[in-house]
Amino acid sequence: MGARLMKLLADDDPAVFTVEHEQGTSPYFITCDHGGRCLPRRLGKLGLPDSEVQRHIAWDIGASAVSRRIGDGLDAFTIHQNYSRLAIDCNRDPGVESSIATISELTAIPGNRGLGAAEREARAN
Repeated sequence: MGARLMKLLADDDPAVFTVEHEQGTSPYFITCDHGGRCLPRRLGKLGLPDSEVQRHIAWDIGASAVSRRIGDGLDAFTIHQNYSRLAIDCNRDPGVESSIATISELTAIPGNRGLGAAEREARAN
């Protein structure tokens, strides 16, 4: 399957991001990366037990709640990433190997090993 044809998210997977206060009156905007721990159904749990997906390796615990409170208090446009950094780290150039972690905090991520170009591009998209 060509890289352009590979689709990672199913139509009923959660949205990639959530926007709040889209018409907010604040001159500031709030962005929260690593705030979610969703994984596309197609990826399963990346070979990890549920307990690992609950840990910091998958998300910044509490970051989304904090950004929501700030956005609510300021009436500021707020955008939250809903997916786990284990699918792809949005803070890294998707072209670098480390954008899809094979090890996080000494924990091996089996579902991220040996990915081909099409699989990496699907995650970036």
